[in-house]
Amino acid sequence: MIVEGEYTFKGPRQTVVGEDQYEGAMQVALGPITAAKFSLSVILSDKVPPERYAMEISGKGPVGYTRGTAHVELAEQDAENTRMSYRANLQIGGKVAAVGQRLLDSVGKMLTRKGLEALSDELEKRLASS
Repeated sequence: MIVEGEYTFKGPRQTVVGEDQYEGAMQVALGPITAAKFSLSVILSDKVPPERYAMEISGKGPVGYTRGTAHVELAEQDAENTRMSYRANLQIGGKVAAVGQRLLDSVGKMLTRKGLEALSDELEKRLASS
């Protein structure tokens, strides 16, 4: 499944390309699937700071898994904000994939959005402490 879009981070472009690996957890609930915790890992590669990088994404939980790759481009929106454009090729499997293709697209978009929101929160904490 292809997921693409844009997201704006509150921070200068140089700070959006950070560490090479991120780990986290998130809660997911969709339709008949009750809230389940997913562990998530993101590894950055092919970095050309602060312009672009690639991501390897993997996540798993009791109701399924996701894995894939993404290509990211970063552009200064203004001095304090960075616009990310992304295109990800994701595979989703397990019980969460059994909800059907129409909902599967929603799951992919929701997982992407939640992951980006979590990264944005971490970026804001890092900028506030520096």
